[in-house]
Amino acid sequence: MKKVYLALMCMASLVMTTACGGDKKADKAADTESENTEMTTDNEQAEEQQAEEQEQGNDESVLLTPDKAELLNLIDLYKNGDFKPAANIIFVDTLKGETAGELPSKWDVKEGSAEVGEALGHKYIVLSGGWSTLFPMVGEGSKDYLPDNFTYEFEFLFGGDVVFEVQSYNAEEVGIGTTRFWPDGMEWNYEKTDEEGIHGDKGELHKLLNSKGWNHFALSFNKGNLKLFINGKRVANLPNIMQPGYITIVGSGANGESHFIKNVCIRK
Repeated sequence: MKKVYLALMCMASLVMTTACGGDKKADKAADTESENTEMTTDNEQAEEQQAEEQEQGNDESVLLTPDKAELLNLIDLYKNGDFKPAANIIFVDTLKGETAGELPSKWDVKEGSAEVGEALGHKYIVLSGGWSTLFPMVGEGSKDYLPDNFTYEFEFLFGGDVVFEVQSYNAEEVGIGTTRFWPDGMEWNYEKTDEEGIHGDKGELHKLLNSKGWNHFALSFNKGNLKLFINGKRVANLPNIMQPGYITIVGSGANGESHFIKNVCIRK
């Protein structure tokens, strides 16, 4: 009887030992799985943070200030790009002889504010104070100075998440078209000669921009055919557009952010 009792006790002890060992293994497995989950979560968070920092870095690289921006080589742009400027200059402003802090003498400021800035020995126009509109003083302020064929170009730098506009008007000062662009997009709206409007847009503009320096906007008009260019690359080709009499440059932004432009040139 004692032998039977002892045998039963041994079996019970063996079962308990196995069970306890199993529990320990299960606990260890659970701990390992928990550690793996925490590591995965940490890795995901690190990857998300890295992606966010990279995106912020990309944004900041586009939004430079003139004292940090690389200069643009216009000769290379004309040579290698789609945009070809016309031959004869109607209006040009390199800001030579201008004084920093003063109003740009070749422009009429229709709205907002503008002044001459200088950095690294180069001058530029600063548009600030929300909406600012510049009108070039061509032919003593004529509102009908553009011929049937012309090119219009300038260099620009974004001083924040702001918008540039190039606005076209006819001789009667009626708006007939606008090109608008910002750090990552572009859109246009123009009136056609058949009194119909035409709209278009382009996303991911940053792929055409130089994130380290000045960029270039241009348009060409050839007897109704309007083409738009960013850094020499054509982004739009619009047929049968109404003839503009004059064009203004507009900078729009909030919270005191600034726009920067220079080397404005109109040719025929």
